[in-house]
Amino acid sequence: MTSRRSSGRLPGAGWIRTWFQLAEITVSAPIVITYRTGRLVAGGWPPDARERRELVRMVREKAGAFAEIGVAAVTTPPRDAARAVGGVVGPVHRTVVGNRRRLTGW
Repeated sequence: MTSRRSSGRLPGAGWIRTWFQLAEITVSAPIVITYRTGRLVAGGWPPDARERRELVRMVREKAGAFAEIGVAAVTTPPRDAARAVGGVVGPVHRTVVGNRRRLTGW
């Protein structure tokens, strides 16, 4: 018989979503980097208005994601490690996957 917590979930079940998010980040991040780098290189110097907007967006996204990560890291109780890691991975996952979809269309 498997041991269950009082919530009725199997031990370790809280990690499943986090692992899937990490896997999707691993696939999506290089795609986003490739698309952004290719667009910047193809655009030449100085960057046009569209590329400047993309550069500003990259900086703002990273600052916002790190702020969310900091809040999640500070406000999550230490006894729930899966929830803490999920709170840290979640903002990064949303940003990376959103960028991949926006840049590639899938």
